[in-house]
Amino acid sequence: MDEKTLKALTKNFPKDVVKDAPKGKFGKYVPHHIYTKRLVDVIPGGYDFTYEEVRDKTGAITGAKCTLYIKSTDQTIQEVGDTDMNAVNRNITESELLKLAVSDGIKRCCMRLGIGLELWTGDTTEEEHYANPTDTKPVEKFPQKSATEDNPPPPTKFLDEDPSDMLNRLRAALSHHEKNEQIRKLVKEKAWANWKKNNRETDVSKWTEQDFDAFMDLFFEFQQSEGDDLLESIGEVFEQGVIDKSNELKLCPKCNKGDDITDMRSKKAEAPEGSGIKNLPDFLCEKQDPKYRPAANGCGWGGYIGAKGDKEVPSHWL
Repeated sequence: MDEKTLKALTKNFPKDVVKDAPKGKFGKYVPHHIYTKRLVDVIPGGYDFTYEEVRDKTGAITGAKCTLYIKSTDQTIQEVGDTDMNAVNRNITESELLKLAVSDGIKRCCMRLGIGLELWTGDTTEEEHYANPTDTKPVEKFPQKSATEDNPPPPTKFLDEDPSDMLNRLRAALSHHEKNEQIRKLVKEKAWANWKKNNRETDVSKWTEQDFDAFMDLFFEFQQSEGDDLLESIGEVFEQGVIDKSNELKLCPKCNKGDDITDMRSKKAEAPEGSGIKNLPDFLCEKQDPKYRPAANGCGWGGYIGAKGDKEVPSHWL
């Protein structure tokens, strides 16, 4: 691995993605999907990551043996990812426990490469943390409210209402990892549908760090597995169906039909000065013309941007 690549891999994480450890954990941390993004951004296709389940004598999942292989240096790194006892106490599914262990494992593998190493050099080391265990009493997940406190109903929309800290964090994370708004919306909807299908917590303001990471896992899964298909479907909308698709939203204010609405703005802008085309409406509901528009069946309405009354162009067309 060349020096430039190694420097990009091991660059300190931005402060805005570094989180304080939950109670009972040590040090600060960065969610595992940020580590994965670092690998994908810097050495796309240049690594393999695999894992094996680790079970106790009763058959319960207690961790995951994780392997990160760097192709350019033929380097194999193995680490053990641990489960979270708080998650175990919540009686979540085996697959969710395994995901948590794998999430921990990939971070530990990355640490061996130097990625996020600054997070492991705080005041309390891992060895000190386990040598001096803190109070092991279970922490109540949702403290009981007094009778005088409000008890609002959970939000009914996803990422649209109740802008709590967790919701804002999630919005920011999704925007950070998928810049294309159309793709982000489609991937988010697919991940959310899968989330609800598996009876996960739908009140995002009540999410734990594990819930946040688990949803980001889903988002990445759909983003990676269906990214090309989503790009293709978006391309179809914006390349093949611009007129047809936009006409679904452009209904003539006069006849309430959209099949024959024509946007004349480009044609007017390209017309030479003095041409009569410059005086045409900005939008037309074109009537049938045997020579030029034999298939049209509009009412003849014309609208101008900035006009008022029956010639006004609806604002959502612009």
